[in-house]
Amino acid sequence: MDIVQLILGIFLVVMSIGLCVLVALQPGKDKRSSAISGGAADTFFGKGKAQRREKKLEKATILVSVVFFIAIVALYCLV
Repeated sequence: MDIVQLILGIFLVVMSIGLCVLVALQPGKDKRSSAISGGAADTFFGKGKAQRREKKLEKATILVSVVFFIAIVALYCLV
């Protein structure tokens, strides 16, 4: 049991860091965020690309958060 708890603990640390990075990479909802990021997302040709990137980040954040929650519940059940 101790090795499983150790592995789950390490997995949770890695997942929490990944979740923090994914949340930090997501763009803000205000117009000033495009000025900070270079403004390339608001051009005619770059608009679709930015929206696809936002959707991918959103899906990845949801996936990582669900896996993180399941790992926490699994660790709690083992204790």
